Amino acid sequence: MNQNEEGFSIIAAFLRFAEMGAEWVMWLMIVLGFVLVVLFVERLRLYLKTRVDAPGLGRDLVRLLDEGKVAEAREKFGRGEAMEERVLADALEVYDRGPTVVEQTMLSSLARERQRYDRFLSYFGTVGNNAPFIGLFGTVIGVILAFKELGRNPKGGLEVVGPAIAEALVATAVGLLVAIPAVVMFNWCKNTVKGRIGNTDFLSRIVLARLGDGEKD
Repeated sequence: MNQNEEGFSIIAAFLRFAEMGAEWVMWLMIVLGFVLVVLFVERLRLYLKTRVDAPGLGRDLVRLLDEGKVAEAREKFGRGEAMEERVLADALEVYDRGPTVVEQTMLSSLARERQRYDRFLSYFGTVGNNAPFIGLFGTVIGVILAFKELGRNPKGGLEVVGPAIAEALVATAVGLLVAIPAVVMFNWCKNTVKGRIGNTDFLSRIVLARLGDGEKD
């Protein structure tokens, strides 16, 4: 088979694939959008359930450590479910082993918590970036079918291709309808996680500062 024959066979295979129509693309986008909403609700519940008053936690932490009530601090933060509380709880468990151990423990705990909070965010980003292209692919298929139909009925004109092209453009609209919320969700979640990491770093520095003061004494 020469290159021309191979090229024609690829085109013929694509045209046979296009005969399936663009409806499956829209259904794919609907499924992706449904999964997107379900995952976002799960993330939203986690973020709202684990909201904390970081400045308030910082004041409590300073007070307890200054008063030498490490055990009470362990009990207080050990009950928390937020990223900030769980990292502090791990740090306070090894508080008596020195700043190096505490710092490494906090870094390890933060990496673990970040994975928990970043879960599914790659899905939001992937859908947000690729949904318009998937919708555009459906539109291209619809346009191909419209012009193929026009070739079968050359005198049909706009009456033949108009409805088909209008239907094909729906795929692009659905792609944008899914992509725009996905991008918004992704950015909101990333900013939320970034804020939680900032809170954790702020509280972690309080622990390390108190350990440094203890060593000087």
